[in-house]
Amino acid sequence: MSMPGWYPDPAGAQGRFRYWNGSAWSSETTANPSDPAPGSGGNSRARGGSSGGNRTLLILGAIAIVAALIIAWFVFGNSRSTPWGDTPEDTNSSTPTVSGWDETSSPTPPPTQNASAIACPVTSNDDETRQGNDGRLHGGGISVQRVPGWGDYSMYLQWVSDLHTQEDPVRTGWMSNVAVGQLNYSDGFDAPEIAARQSMECYASSGYYLNFTERIDQVNEATTIDGHSAWHIRSEVRISSQDMPEIEGDLVDIYVIDIGQANKLGVFFSSVTIGDTARQTLVDNCIATLRVD
Repeated sequence: MSMPGWYPDPAGAQGRFRYWNGSAWSSETTANPSDPAPGSGGNSRARGGSSGGNRTLLILGAIAIVAALIIAWFVFGNSRSTPWGDTPEDTNSSTPTVSGWDETSSPTPPPTQNASAIACPVTSNDDETRQGNDGRLHGGGISVQRVPGWGDYSMYLQWVSDLHTQEDPVRTGWMSNVAVGQLNYSDGFDAPEIAARQSMECYASSGYYLNFTERIDQVNEATTIDGHSAWHIRSEVRISSQDMPEIEGDLVDIYVIDIGQANKLGVFFSSVTIGDTARQTLVDNCIATLRVD
């Protein structure tokens, strides 16, 4: 997973960047990813604005332009035509029909830059599973045995609700993790295969991996978990970072499980540094305990 910094806004706003502090997204956005971290001080452009002097000049310039246009209108006459020509008809629909998911390509080509390949939904579901003392991580109607020695971690994936996570630091700015959570029909997740592909696309290319270069699918298949139909995708999510030249990326596993309820699916995520056999063994052992609660 990526280190703190400005990343493409996971809410899907074009040209905007949101700050990731290493564990959660901030409320601040900016148009300039070189801005300082929120709350760290710096100049008045911390949220993509301009200085007070520049703002004043822009306002004065705008007033001058408007005044000139008004004078031109009076000089050339008040008719049905305006100084700008006839107003074109607005043919935009008030109810856009474009979906956030692209279901026309199979499989979806891996993205080639550190930006969202699709418009990942932002769930409004607030379900929350209480964690017990049974040594398991619970969420979304599924659970796994906790990884020994790994700590609880507050992770945010905007399209997943009821998300509960463990993590293990690998080095500064990089970690491995496991997580269980919930995908909701109301957000467009109603079939394990499509939901698994959608989730992998969002997880791999929506700003969670700094310097993302490519995704290489290794497994993409139907399976069963605890007698329930499920879909499993395993992918190498690769990066190229001058700050972490020894890190090639993560091996990511996603399982989406039909838990037998009419409004939600269970989802499991894990990410382990490529080539880290010790942590991968721990995670594979964890996956083997995956079940429907």
